[in-house]
Amino acid sequence: MKNNITVRLDDLVSEIELQIEDAFTFINTKTGEVITLMREEIGAAEDEKPLESFPDWQRGNIENAISIIEDEVGTYVDFTLRNDYNEYEIMQDFIGTLDEHVREEMYDATKGRGAFRRFKDGIIEHGVDTDWYKYKETKIKELVIEWCKEHGIAIQK
Repeated sequence: MKNNITVRLDDLVSEIELQIEDAFTFINTKTGEVITLMREEIGAAEDEKPLESFPDWQRGNIENAISIIEDEVGTYVDFTLRNDYNEYEIMQDFIGTLDEHVREEMYDATKGRGAFRRFKDGIIEHGVDTDWYKYKETKIKELVIEWCKEHGIAIQK
């Protein structure tokens, strides 16, 4: 494990659930801190723009971005799993666990444009919304645990 630091599983799960388009997540392997930066903050660090030209609340993130960009010893690990997490795929797997009648209806509802809205309406209508959220959380935790194992990062459950 890297530096024997643990990262909270819930912090990493939250990062995946947020799914912000222009956000990037890094783990400080010395402290266990989970850092989320916006594309704008990384760009400001790369362009070496003066911190004074940004609001106070954003300066800390830009300083973090500078540290990440300048990291030559591998202190920071990129935890942006946008390409590894596919909610639609998890949704389809969940539908496969449902009773046959519900399953067929839900598969049909999740085809084409508006699939996520129809899925959410359908799970509420069939009373399986609590099951869905538990299933989804379990799948995300499995993804995070596997990723952490592959990267030698200990997690605190």
